[in-house]
Order: sequence, then C-alpha cells, then structure tokens
Amino acid sequence: MKTLCVLVALIVVASAAEFIPVLQRSEARDDVGQFYLNIVTEKTIKLLKDNDTYVNFSYESADGTRVSEQGILKPNADGTDNVLVKQGSFSYISPEGQPISLSYIADELGFRAKGDHLPVAPTV
Repeated sequence: MKTLCVLVALIVVASAAEFIPVLQRSEARDDVGQFYLNIVTEKTIKLLKDNDTYVNFSYESADGTRVSEQGILKPNADGTDNVLVKQGSFSYISPEGQPISLSYIADELGFRAKGDHLPVAPTV
C-alpha cells in the first residue's frame, strides 16, 4: 500500500512539473494592454539572444492609477555585458485622498525615485 501511495505521488509530481504558467499579452483582441494567464505544457527554454531588447508599456486603471515604464539593454562601462536601464512613473490616489506621483530610474547606478511625498535627504 505504501509503495502504491509513493508511486502515485511521484506520478503527480512529475506530471505537475510540466505545467508552467505564462503571462501573455492579448494581441488579437480589442483590450490592448490586458494580460491573461495561459497554462502551457512546454518546458522552459533559456533565451540566448533577443533582438527586441526594450521594454515599453503604460496603462491606466478604472480607479485612476497610471503606470508607465520604458527600458532598454545597453552595454556596461567595460563593454563585457549588458545593463537593463529602466525609467518610469506611476500615480494613484492614496486612501487619504492625496494624489501620489512617483518617477524613477534604475540603471547600473541603482534605483533612484523622486516624488513630492518622499522625504528629501539633507545636502552634504
């Protein structure tokens, strides 16, 4: 009986490993920017080269939240590797009714954010 339970458990684990959830953009519909979860049974394949080396998206939700981001791969300082450089912004209304807006950049120097609601470090 134990052997049968172990065998069934191994079969369940082995078959479950093949289902990989993938977030895909809806291309053929009018709801541009909408995403859906598609379950595929393909194994993960490492991406070695991608000519489409940029990120560019934006959206606005029904509650007024806005998000925008752009990014590109660029060579690092010594040219041996690439760095993903992103900049973007988002805004929303806080639970207290205050508009919150933040812009940021993330690159080889780190993540830097700006917003009126953020504390400002004293000058040195």
